Amino acid sequence: MVVIDGAGGYVPLYRIDRSDIAAQHGGRGQGESAVPARDENHVTMASEATTTALERSKTSVADVAAVFTASISDQFAEHGIAAQIAYRADMSTDVRTGDFQASGRAAADALATACEYVRATDEPVVVASVDIMPVESGGDDESTMGAGAGALVLRPERDDPMATIDAIGQATTGFLERHREHGESATAGDARFERRQGVAPAVSTAFDRAEADSDPEYGVASAPGFRLARTALEPIDAERVSTFNEVGYAGTATLLLDLAHAIESVDPGSTIGAVAYGQGGADAFVVSVADGANDPDGLTVSEQLEAKEYVPYTKHLEYRERYDYQGVPNA
Repeated sequence: MVVIDGAGGYVPLYRIDRSDIAAQHGGRGQGESAVPARDENHVTMASEATTTALERSKTSVADVAAVFTASISDQFAEHGIAAQIAYRADMSTDVRTGDFQASGRAAADALATACEYVRATDEPVVVASVDIMPVESGGDDESTMGAGAGALVLRPERDDPMATIDAIGQATTGFLERHREHGESATAGDARFERRQGVAPAVSTAFDRAEADSDPEYGVASAPGFRLARTALEPIDAERVSTFNEVGYAGTATLLLDLAHAIESVDPGSTIGAVAYGQGGADAFVVSVADGANDPDGLTVSEQLEAKEYVPYTKHLEYRERYDYQGVPNA
């Protein structure tokens, strides 16, 4: 059995009210979306979530055998996030690192791989996901694109974990509708067609293959849009736990951020169905929350959602601009 020994999320302090975005282009908007500060990037946000997860864990940093990360908005073709997180956390230089990209399912790919790594090596693994979703002024999805990070510490079975991963299922369909080039806003396609032909069959199959002993009481869904995520939870008919109204769609971060949020907030003994839908299919995880999830150290996701400062529309665009990487200066 693989257990979740620590879980943590990171939500930027700044938010944009979606009605402010709608006012720029006509129309209405509800809720708000997270906006990264100018000095926040993929590595810093993922490191914050990872630090929280490790501090809540009984796992020593020195014992972590691997770090797997996921992102679909990292601007670099060559750079990586996992090795940077390992370095910032002062992990051993023999730690295995891996970066997952190219699909909204990437966090699920990283999580499933981490579970297999734990089973194969009997050693702890950190998995983190982070995104700063790009926006285009006036774009169809501008108001709901967010930013954030989530992280889990996985390890073999032990006493007093935060949660256990009971079952995993997947459906690889090859269905491709939404697509996006680096740094650009996404082309979503026909959302109604995707819900019917993409989300519904893929998620139903993934949950069927998970073969959980009981139906989840709570559901977490990562999908690029509120309706797509709602459709993704229909097969399990569970109460949804989501940061969408406060954060927006945070790409791969949504899966682990919302899962950490659920682990922190639902009653011990509850079961969570977590699903990630994206390019190529869907993945499902069934997670049981243990007594160790009570009263976690550090800021919870709920507390970060409540602590916020609003920025005007111009800052919302400015803070998402790509930053220039200077590298390490010569000595």
